[in-house]
Amino acid sequence: MFDSPLITAYILVIAGLLGLVMGSFINCWAWRSLRGESVLHGRSHCATCNHELSARDLIPLVSWLVSHGRCRYCGQKISARYPLSELACAAAYVGIVACYGLSFETLELLAFATILLFLSLTDLDAYLIPNGCIVAAIVVRALYLVGAWALEGTNIIDMLVFSLIGGAVLGGALLLITLLGDRVFKRPSMGGGDIKLFFVAGLYFGWQQGIFLVIVACIIGIVAAVAFSRALPEEETTDNGGESAGTSTLKRTIPFGPSIAAACVITMLAGPSFIAWYLSLLGL
Repeated sequence: MFDSPLITAYILVIAGLLGLVMGSFINCWAWRSLRGESVLHGRSHCATCNHELSARDLIPLVSWLVSHGRCRYCGQKISARYPLSELACAAAYVGIVACYGLSFETLELLAFATILLFLSLTDLDAYLIPNGCIVAAIVVRALYLVGAWALEGTNIIDMLVFSLIGGAVLGGALLLITLLGDRVFKRPSMGGGDIKLFFVAGLYFGWQQGIFLVIVACIIGIVAAVAFSRALPEEETTDNGGESAGTSTLKRTIPFGPSIAAACVITMLAGPSFIAWYLSLLGL
């Protein structure tokens, strides 16, 4: 990435540390937003005993490891989701910086990855992809287009057409597939937030990388569904008609937003290389 391996290592370490900190902050923000609490006011506290957390309890990853994943005050188990999301954010930050260096595009993708983490957490907790996240991602993309035009002299018309076509193809195609799926299966096949997220992904990656992204998102979603079905036992319940409604957990609602978000990050890191490889196979 840089001429000096030492400088490269230093920058990547800083990116990783920043990712850990941002992952911790986004965890807190997502949790509070779903409960109507402000992220700007009030001290962090245990979700179980409400005891205020000290600085030693808020060190990303380290605090969870030192406390063996439990609250120091009430002993309640703390979900492994917190360190895992911090590590995921750190890995995304390091990967983006390693691929794109210190560039204006890096800032755009770091901001997008942060938004993706936030909406993934809210989707996991409440099956909700906030419209604010969609708007924020669109604003980040728009600022990048203007900035690239103003600072780097990039043709903003070409970039705008690239983004709009990508958004229309991904968002429009998924909307049609969802409408057909709803009719065939007589139940919602995909949430509106997922469709909006695919539209936003199209704005960032265009239609070619967008197809790669959809495939990756579906693969991750299937793997997650199978893993979820094996992790939870089947539950036999009775519906209003008295018939057994016990079904496989594969038929339960599983949030798709995290899979789309993970696919977006993978596309950031591997999408251009994959498209170049695939086109080379076709002799293009």
